[in-house]
Amino acid sequence: MRVAVLQFSPTLGVVAPNLARILSAIDDAARAQADLLVAPEMSLTGWTLADSAQRAALVASVHTAALPALRRAAVSRQMGVLVGGPGHSGDVTDNASASSAANSVFALSADGSLAVYRKIHLFEDERAWWVPGDAALVADLGGVRVGVTICYDAEFPEVPRVTRLAGAEMLVVPTTNMTPYERDQDVVFATRAIENEIPVVVANRVGTENGWNYFGRSVVMDRSGRVVAQAGSEEELLIADIDLSAAGDPGLSYLSRRRPQIYSRLLSTIESDRRSRSLAQDHRSRGV
Repeated sequence: MRVAVLQFSPTLGVVAPNLARILSAIDDAARAQADLLVAPEMSLTGWTLADSAQRAALVASVHTAALPALRRAAVSRQMGVLVGGPGHSGDVTDNASASSAANSVFALSADGSLAVYRKIHLFEDERAWWVPGDAALVADLGGVRVGVTICYDAEFPEVPRVTRLAGAEMLVVPTTNMTPYERDQDVVFATRAIENEIPVVVANRVGTENGWNYFGRSVVMDRSGRVVAQAGSEEELLIADIDLSAAGDPGLSYLSRRRPQIYSRLLSTIESDRRSRSLAQDHRSRGV
């Protein structure tokens, strides 16, 4: 699969200029014969949306203006398109409101179908802005099962693993990674590729926004965590070919050697584990 990764600096609080930039990139990606274009997290509006009325208005604009235009472009160019922006927390026909909005990625296929991923783990202030999602997403884009997650989500190993087990053949991660998390981006996403034996595409943004500095360095990695292509720190359209048929390291084979029957503690909360340990220690101290 040939992937185009759009790295740019979205204009905060409006949809039109960001949509125009993404539509232009879709045209450029089509000329490069890409099968999929990926834009960053919240690339339709910018990330720092603290005002509730503004969030509601932007959700409405995304659903009434941006998504129809992106759908037409995906069909016209026969390309999968993954774009981040604010969306409804439930069905796309819900009425827009600040209390029912989610940090979302919209996955549009060449046949015009739409799937939506909603960010499960919210970072810092966005916990007050968005309703968290509750499900993984694997979308069929051009005959490839593409797993979608968003930025901070992928720093929790459970989300990429659940997505991989749901049948994802590659993992796409739109992000808004900012300084000082450069090393985290390098380490975390390479690890996700290795442990899940899956190519990973990271689409990060650049520029500054309300005191945050975004460093870019969008990257495409193979299933062994090796860099296939990487952007710099400025705006660009990164083009890379991903070999989905390449075999993983047979000496590792993490997925085939899993032992899920002993992983039950992954379902426990830290607090319940703490109470269990405290009770066990109390029993031992009493000679129980």
